[in-house]
This record gives sequence, structure tokens and C-alpha cells, in this order.
Amino acid sequence: MEIACLDLEGVLVPEIWIKFSEKTGISELRATTRDIPDYDELMKMRLGILAKHGLGLKEIKR
Repeated sequence: MEIACLDLEGVLVPEIWIKFSEKTGISELRATTRDIPDYDELMKMRLGILAKHGLGLKEIKR
């Protein structure tokens, strides 16, 4: 048996963070793992930006 795994976001579908950055005007949210390879660091940065601007999952889903 062979198993293949891939990263869905940014590979098979566009990065949501880039589109969300465009919608909100928050350029720092354009950062991806190409810019910050440490995923934990990247997500902490994103969560901090969201908190600073009072944004959450509801706004991302919209």
C-alpha cells in the first residue's frame, strides 16, 4: 500500500490568509510558510494580529 499526503491550503486550494489580508487590508496576514517557515511561529503571529484587530473565525468564514 502506498500513501500520499499533501498540504491542502496553498497546494490544492488558494491560501485563505492572502485573500483575508486583501479583504481586511492587513498586509501582515499575507505571510505564509515561505516567509516564516516555523508554522507555530507563523500561527502565533497570525493569532496576535487577529486579536489586535478584534477579528476571529466568524470574520474569516465570512
